[in-house]
Amino acid sequence: MPLIDGGTQRLPRIVGLGRALDMILSGRILEAEEAHAWGLVNEIVPPGTHLERAVEYAEGLAGFPQVTMLSDRRAAIEGSTMELAAGMAHEQRLGRESIQAGIEGAGRFASGEGRGGAGAGV
Repeated sequence: MPLIDGGTQRLPRIVGLGRALDMILSGRILEAEEAHAWGLVNEIVPPGTHLERAVEYAEGLAGFPQVTMLSDRRAAIEGSTMELAAGMAHEQRLGRESIQAGIEGAGRFASGEGRGGAGAGV
């Protein structure tokens, strides 16, 4: 059965063509450690703690200034398909749109909020 969900396009961009072809052609399942080494997962947690860790991570992200975080996310995703110079310009455009929220967040950080990951959960 051919892949029709974008996997042949997205996977090589994440793990490289050789590893992607290994997975696509063989259909083999990766163990957690290999998936982590390949960059397919960000973290391995003890069995049975995945939901707790996911909620902790999500709550940490929810605590960040959403305007700037979503701007950075958008710049990373959209810029990943651009030439570097175009991606840098795109990041700057998006950043200018959210700079005030960043300044306010930096002020809160300077006053001690979020230091050392406190309250961030990520």
